[in-house]
Amino acid sequence: MRFLVLLLYLGALNLVAAQELIELDTFTHTAHARALRCHSSFVYVGDNQGRCFSYNPITKELVLMNLVQPELRDVEVNKLGVLWMQTGDTGKVFLNAGIQPVLFPRPDGLGVFLDGIAVKDSLVFAMGDPINGEFSLFLSRDYGLTWKTIPGIKAEASEAAYAASGSTVHIADKRLIFVTGGLRSRIFIGKRFGKNWKSYALPFKSGEGEGPYSLCVIDRQHMVVVGGNYQLPNRRSSVCYITSNGGKTWKEAAEPPFGYRSDVIHVQGVTYACGSNGIDFSTDHGNTWVKWLMGSFISMDVSGDEKLWITTKSNLGLLVVEPVQIAVLIGD
Repeated sequence: MRFLVLLLYLGALNLVAAQELIELDTFTHTAHARALRCHSSFVYVGDNQGRCFSYNPITKELVLMNLVQPELRDVEVNKLGVLWMQTGDTGKVFLNAGIQPVLFPRPDGLGVFLDGIAVKDSLVFAMGDPINGEFSLFLSRDYGLTWKTIPGIKAEASEAAYAASGSTVHIADKRLIFVTGGLRSRIFIGKRFGKNWKSYALPFKSGEGEGPYSLCVIDRQHMVVVGGNYQLPNRRSSVCYITSNGGKTWKEAAEPPFGYRSDVIHVQGVTYACGSNGIDFSTDHGNTWVKWLMGSFISMDVSGDEKLWITTKSNLGLLVVEPVQIAVLIGD
């Protein structure tokens, strides 16, 4: 007899999962965060007001680490400290390792609209919109202290990336990966940490605002991209594609998420996608999706105690879901 243990969250079974909504700024209704990272015992949040916060879930202490303009779109943590990504035409990455942050100046004095950063060990990979027909790619091998440009990765007309949740950029194994959208959607994979690049088509609709807004790398073969068009939040077609051959070919999800999605993550066999009309989950690498929570959400991450943290659209909100798990035993 063969047995399969499938871990499902209570919410996936339409039971009541423990939830808590934390509003970090009840005075600013429009405040929301795209930059979110859980690390150690802290939750780091960068919002559209240009504020960098650390939040301690145990003591409930909220600390303003820094105040910059314009808004923050991504945050990562490595050995040196907290790396924040500032977007806009003056985009930059800066390190909160002490009282004053260390700012990394724009390369060659040019303004770069950064879309996301990724870290792995001593590596930091930053990706931005094209300048003079080439994507703005930067790699640090010393935790972000010094940077080198990765030249020569050509962009097509009206092709760029989206900074919806800082999740279009990844470091997986020895690969640098990013996804683009617009008139054409593609995935770029740089093997040997960006020494050898290949690109593959993503079959999203073509047009302004169309394409992948988030990428999830499950393993070397399986990846999921979600997005669509934020102006069409309830459209289910062309919002999710999956691959089982390392990104070479992609197919649309058989039962797609229930609209535009800005972030996708994979946790212990379950894939979650969130967007402006709710959160869905999948237990088959993104092929079929089930509606889970209703609401307007932006970014997600998982803390060390396996709680799911999700940013909301107002009052700098954080929805915390405690994923009580059930083992379902299937035998044949």
